[in-house]
Amino acid sequence: MAKVYAVRAGRKTGVFKTWAECEAQVKGFKGAQYKSFSTKEEANDYLGTISSSGKRGKTEDVSAPINVTTANPTQEGLDVYVDGSFSKGRYSWAFAVYENGTLIHSDAGIGDNEAAASMNNVAGELAAAMRAAKWAQEHGQSIVIHHDYQGISSWVDGSWRAKNSMTQAYKTFMSHYRDIVSFNKVAGHTGVEGNELADQLAREALGLS
Repeated sequence: MAKVYAVRAGRKTGVFKTWAECEAQVKGFKGAQYKSFSTKEEANDYLGTISSSGKRGKTEDVSAPINVTTANPTQEGLDVYVDGSFSKGRYSWAFAVYENGTLIHSDAGIGDNEAAASMNNVAGELAAAMRAAKWAQEHGQSIVIHHDYQGISSWVDGSWRAKNSMTQAYKTFMSHYRDIVSFNKVAGHTGVEGNELADQLAREALGLS
């Protein structure tokens, strides 16, 4: 089963089956409280039977088709947005970590693998995902990697064949983190805060505006 998202404080409260629906309730909402879960039962426990009016009572269950790509379908954790950039033969990577909608960590840098640079900005996206996974392990966290390039999850779950040495190395690296990492595809450049921030940080690493 894929993730569900429970909003305990937001424009509307309840259980949402997609990140986009959840985000619409919490983005820009002061004091928003939300979390991802692997089952609806866990989500309802987190809500504590708080209704959409903010009063105790029956929780709201918003039904919609689940649209989440996961490497570990029972995973939950911090939200991490990754992105990469490329300019004049150099690539950069960046990731931003959110806990309950609040930015708690970010990092960015220049890639140092000359062979990977042939993949342009994709090299940065792969580097960002790997660094995010390593960060999560070092901090004892589970994470959901939100990415706008499909290969970030598809090379890991095997739905895309890793045909070159770079993607094969990425798949092998990420295989060691599948117990703490899951994935969610988001649309790029559509105003998603974490996605936009990761893009900005990656560009700034290369000295781009």
